[in-house]
Amino acid sequence: MAVNAAERHAMDRALHLAARGPRGANPQVGAVLLSPDGRVIAEGWHHGAGTPHAEVDALSKLAPGEARGATAVVTLEPCNHTGRTGPCTVALIDAGVARVVYALDDPGVASGGGAERLRSAGVDVESGEQADAAHALIAGWLTAQRLGRPHVT
Repeated sequence: MAVNAAERHAMDRALHLAARGPRGANPQVGAVLLSPDGRVIAEGWHHGAGTPHAEVDALSKLAPGEARGATAVVTLEPCNHTGRTGPCTVALIDAGVARVVYALDDPGVASGGGAERLRSAGVDVESGEQADAAHALIAGWLTAQRLGRPHVT
């Protein structure tokens, strides 16, 4: 299934939200949750190390069950590991999200693989939406992840 206009607009918004987050050891990530009919029902972003990730921040603004059937639009593949916080993939699955659209794959060895976990749980997953814009936003973090060293200019 292709990305629709509401999802493209939501990715624009998610990228804007992501830019609010601090640069550092964690990537700047934004998330927008859409109802099954394409209305924005919640937004979130990662506020810094040790705080809820963007998806969980957005989900926290909804009542239990309100995300059932929703689409999560996220600037980075939902994480698939437990660090200071739990895996976003589990939070999305537990919330009943039906579809996830994200811009970039998570390059982390431990944190990557979220898309596959979501698909295995029956969630429809679409990747690559506005990947260039997302890459530009977190280029320094991506360098650190891929090369194991800081981004130097």
